[in-house]
Amino acid sequence: FSPLTKVKLINELNEREANLGVKDSVSWHTEYSDSAWVFVGGFPYELTEGDIICVFSQ
Repeated sequence: FSPLTKVKLINELNEREANLGVKDSVSWHTEYSDSAWVFVGGFPYELTEGDIICVFSQ
């Protein structure tokens, strides 16, 4: 899937959970609530993790 398709699917999942009244304790949000991962797109593949850190530290 493309990143935009993934975002659309996650938004649909969020909406379904909200409409069904899914409790926070069983939502997928709970599983990833302590995650430090962030998707960053649109940057050249040649950039390193350090380069990305520098970009966002500005």
